[in-house]
Amino acid sequence: MSSSSSSDSTAVEDTKFIGSVMAKTVAYYQNRLGETSRARPKLRKSMLRRNHEAGHDHLIEDYFADDAIYAVKFRRRFRMRKELFLRIIGDLECHFPYFQWKMDGRRKKGFSLIQKCTAAIRQLAYGMGADK
Repeated sequence: MSSSSSSDSTAVEDTKFIGSVMAKTVAYYQNRLGETSRARPKLRKSMLRRNHEAGHDHLIEDYFADDAIYAVKFRRRFRMRKELFLRIIGDLECHFPYFQWKMDGRRKKGFSLIQKCTAAIRQLAYGMGADK
């Protein structure tokens, strides 16, 4: 009988100990969170002004206009004919909403279909990531 009561009292003591350790841990992290929020106020990041429409216009002037600056280098740069590229762009626009030109979260025009496709196809053509 005494072994049963001693094991029960040990279990109760263990439970109390674990509870106190957990309470101290929670209090510690609540204090730490309070210190960090007071010590470092949240700063709003400055908005980068990227002119997506000007980028689109430059891309059209450089590669896709009738008198394009780099019309001769298009095939070497993208590793396909311009007609095939434009056909791929048209198919992507019809089937995938990501490739449509839409407004971003700030109600400004985002990247155009041609900009998105140019980035994706150049990555495939050269076999490297976007940040290279």
